[in-house]
Order: sequence, then structure tokens, then C-alpha cells
Amino acid sequence: MAAKQLLISSVVIMVSTALQLQKSSRDRLVHDILDNYHSSVEPSGRIELKFGLSLLCVRFDGTAPSLLKTSAWEKYTWSDYRLSWNPKDYDGIDKLRLPDSLLWKPDIDCYYAITAEERTTENIIVESDGTVSWFPRSIYSTLCLVKNDSAVCELSFGSWTYDAWTVTLETEGEAVETTSYLNATCPWIVTGHTARVKTAVYPCCKEPYSSLDVTLELRRN
Repeated sequence: MAAKQLLISSVVIMVSTALQLQKSSRDRLVHDILDNYHSSVEPSGRIELKFGLSLLCVRFDGTAPSLLKTSAWEKYTWSDYRLSWNPKDYDGIDKLRLPDSLLWKPDIDCYYAITAEERTTENIIVESDGTVSWFPRSIYSTLCLVKNDSAVCELSFGSWTYDAWTVTLETEGEAVETTSYLNATCPWIVTGHTARVKTAVYPCCKEPYSSLDVTLELRRN
């Protein structure tokens, strides 16, 4: 009886080992880094968040001439130590693409938006050193006055809940890019732009909050 039980146990172990070996290195990696990972909890320590925009098109709503709709790719990069690994342990894999619903993301919004922000669902790129990159496409609706077929419009981006001691906004390279702008089809063109990170304390709170303040100079196309 004991010998039979030992044989059964050995078979179970062999089958389990075989199934484990059949798992791809990518499957093992995803399982290992997401095991006990909580997407509702931010990484510990101060998060240095690099944020920027790649503008696609700006247009004014025909039914509300002062309503500006800005379409852009948002560019986020930050570090999450919980998502790091040694590529040597996973057949040299040094990068993953995961659904954004699985990972923590900063809650950056356009402060001046008068309607809920439209944002696409995109995969997040995770590198073996814990670097996380996310590039969703968004549309913001804000107010801006038009004068003589030109306009100067303000946009401000920041976190609603994370202060600057937790999430610090930074820029890397040009904070606002226009290389992907659809000049041939957009009714308005961007003739100039500026962007700067501002940190301020507001009457509501004792903690400072950081924002990326953007100014767009526009001309009718």
C-alpha cells in the first residue's frame, strides 16, 4: 500500500514538473511579477513621472465656437520596482506589453476640461529594470476664445489625488511635440507652444501639487 502511494505521488510530481516546463518563459515571467501585485497601490517612495503630449489635431466645436477639442497621444514614463526582473531567468526577455488594467497608473487629468476626458485603452510597456511606459490617446474639451482666426489656449495637467511629495511631474526632451500633427486635415494649426512644470500649494491642502501648464498658439488652417 505504501509503495502504491509512493508511486502515485511520484507520478503526480512528474506530471506537475512536465506541465511547469511546458509553460513559456513569458508566461512564467508574467505570473511571477504580477503575483501579489496590487494595481490599486502606487510604488513606494517618490514617483518621478515624466509626462508629455504628442499633438494630433485641435479643432473648435462648430456648435460652440469657444469649445476647443484637443486630440493627443499622452506620454507617461515612471519606475515601478515591483515590475523588475532578471532577463537571464526568463530566456533573455527584457520587455513585456501588458493590458493597462493590470497595472497601477497615475491619475493625471486636464484640469481645465469641461467634460469628462476621453482616453483609449492601450497596452503598457514594462522593461526589466522596472521602467514603465504608457501612451494612451486622449481628447480634451476646454474653453478658449478665438480672435481674428487665431487663438491662444491654455491647458493644465496634473494629479487630482497625488501631491508632489508622492508624484513629481517632470518633462523629458520636448514636453509638447507636433511631429505627428495632422496639418493637412485639421482646421487649425499650431504655430507655437510652451510648456512648463509648476509646483504650487493651494488653499485646500498643505501639500504642494505639481502640474504641466501648456500654452498653444493656434491659427485657422
